[in-house]
Amino acid sequence: MKKIFLALLLFKLSFSYCQEKTSSYKDAFHLINIWLEAQKDYEAIPSIMGVVVEDQQVIWHGAFGKSNLTENRVSDPNTICSICSISKTFTAVAIMKLVDEGKVGLDDKVKDILTFYNIDQKFPEGGAVTVRSILSHSSGLPRDTGHSYWSGPDFPFPKKKELKTKLSKFETMFPVGTDVKYSNLGYAILGLIIEEVSGLTYKEYVEANIFKPLGMSNSHVEMKMSEYGTKHAIGYTATNRNGKRKQAGFYQTRAMQPAAGISTTIMDIAKYASWIFRSMGADKAEILKPSSLIKLLSVQSEIKNGNNEQAFGFQIYTDSDGNKWAMHGGICPGFVSYLKMDVSNKTAYAILANANGVRALRYVNSIIDILKKAKKTKSSDKLSVDLSLYSGFYNLNPWNSEYYISEWDNGLVLLYLPSGSLKYSMYFYSHGKEDTFYLLDENGEVTGEELKFFRNKKGAISKVKNDGNYHYRLQG
Repeated sequence: MKKIFLALLLFKLSFSYCQEKTSSYKDAFHLINIWLEAQKDYEAIPSIMGVVVEDQQVIWHGAFGKSNLTENRVSDPNTICSICSISKTFTAVAIMKLVDEGKVGLDDKVKDILTFYNIDQKFPEGGAVTVRSILSHSSGLPRDTGHSYWSGPDFPFPKKKELKTKLSKFETMFPVGTDVKYSNLGYAILGLIIEEVSGLTYKEYVEANIFKPLGMSNSHVEMKMSEYGTKHAIGYTATNRNGKRKQAGFYQTRAMQPAAGISTTIMDIAKYASWIFRSMGADKAEILKPSSLIKLLSVQSEIKNGNNEQAFGFQIYTDSDGNKWAMHGGICPGFVSYLKMDVSNKTAYAILANANGVRALRYVNSIIDILKKAKKTKSSDKLSVDLSLYSGFYNLNPWNSEYYISEWDNGLVLLYLPSGSLKYSMYFYSHGKEDTFYLLDENGEVTGEELKFFRNKKGAISKVKNDGNYHYRLQG
């Protein structure tokens, strides 16, 4: 009975925390929804989906647009998309699980595991290519296989037999461990290692040992033609000169599954992120030993790519506040994705879109910026004025498109649309008197710049005077 009571208490506390967190971010989430809906229209993105996870709770998710334009099918949080190169993080998890089971070692030589491995080692002084060096992209292997599988309209990804027979045509590009160069080929080889030591196909191993235990029921290796256009979104090209997108060709990644072959949803990504967060400090293994997960997320090379360092599968960096971040993006024909996790604070952000030419990381960073701003907001007593009366879209033609004014804590926020970055497109105002508000500076101090609203004969807000110009409220 005590156990049941404790379980109910923990659930109640967790649910209350989630409600409180969602409530404190209410204005921020509303603005994110408005912004993504607008960006989807202005950039002609068929659909864009996102999620924010705090430890074990999804505190926001959204889906905007269509997963299938021809059939007018609306996307939702369970719409499946290809996540492309984020697949590599799952491959890294699979390898580490096999390490935990003693079936492979990080410092095992690839040539000792795969009898058909015969890539020319041009720099023997650096030692042999190992599992560890491939995981950390420091093996010296070429980026791709030489097949033209990024070329449309058919995207001819190689079959496993083709890849194996072509290995002898490759050679390493630098001594092992002396540089970090991203390699799709390397992760395809890791997939072959998984198959060799487990006795299962890559697809079977990942789906049984990662997706199933985590309840990722809408995730699978390789796109299914039977779901394409229904449960799985259709992929679209970048915009052409006429501003339109075309449907990208259906493809299967075949031998490149471990590098780019996984399809999933934002809600399943949330489950993946929550597993990472709870496993870091766990007492026992859940898929991986906690120590193995920490190793997977640890820097493996002193060589940096800009501010980023390389872990196993993920890139890592530490921000100015000392917080550790792990991330990976993906681009495939018709799809883009990005997963970014604040490992220190156990918060994850992800974006999926079914079109190329979409800057997924920009969207992730903007969501991070607005939630960071919301955290700094200091609530005070509620105002007597109804702030919702001022909310809406206002016309900026001919000079610009529009902006949206919304409630923000006990004031207003003005967001220019479209906007490449929320951080530099939001302006905050506090209430002055009647229908007048005053711009706040970066420190939250009132400036002399006014935002003055005007009402029509029925008493409804009809226009606003901003920086000396009138902007009329848009209907709808």
